[in-house]
Amino acid sequence: MTMDPMVVSAWSSPSFLLVLFRLGGLFLSAPIFAGNHLPISFKAGLALCLAVSLYPLLGHGVLPARDVEPLSLLLSIMGEVAVGVVIGLAARLLFVGISLAGEMAGVQMGLGIANVIDPQFPQQASVVAQFLELMTVLTFLTLHGHHAFLEAIWASFDSIPLGMFSGAAAAGAASVLVALFGKSLILAVKLSSPIMVAVLITNVAIGLLARVVPQLNFFAFGLTVTFVIGLLVLLVSFPLLIHLIGISPGQVRLELFTLLRSLSYATR
Repeated sequence: MTMDPMVVSAWSSPSFLLVLFRLGGLFLSAPIFAGNHLPISFKAGLALCLAVSLYPLLGHGVLPARDVEPLSLLLSIMGEVAVGVVIGLAARLLFVGISLAGEMAGVQMGLGIANVIDPQFPQQASVVAQFLELMTVLTFLTLHGHHAFLEAIWASFDSIPLGMFSGAAAAGAASVLVALFGKSLILAVKLSSPIMVAVLITNVAIGLLARVVPQLNFFAFGLTVTFVIGLLVLLVSFPLLIHLIGISPGQVRLELFTLLRSLSYATR
């Protein structure tokens, strides 16, 4: 069985390479796919499969001319990688807020020394942060949140035609990403505030008790009580956590399309 020469020629064209590198940039920074827990070969193969599937569906209006100078092609490839990275980073910032909430809660619960290796980042992370991040990923996939990535990357070819990424688009993307970072910090405070308030009240109570009964070893006693109180509050506030985590797919879709509108205005 031989492939149609026209199909092979289309897949080897500069426009196909631009599609491939835009998808590759997405998998470099998008949540779930980014990090060292997935091999590079898997992400490259997935990007190639999606590029092969999407390329025939793209209209001629979003595809550049076939005859492109090498330097121009290189600059276009760099721009397409930047588009994919920006789209993935916009979604990832919301996940960063949830991970930051776990870090804040874990430190307050006395779990600062009980860190584990985060597979998405080459660094240690709190156990609570890992738990919340895992719950977010499972909820995100269960609610078909990964479809938001596919919808955004498909819509990006209409919003930002291939080879049209510019400095103005980069400036627009930067402003959107800064706003998203602020939202991720607000989300982190919302998620961690019940535990932080409960632990603060517990520490104040332990401090007052230490004044009354100074003979007790409140250093060891306080760590145990703080951890137990924090864990109980985490269990009690679990419905709130699930609610905030459950809106992440819709929030990701909303923020991604807001980013695409900003990039679209900048490229026109």
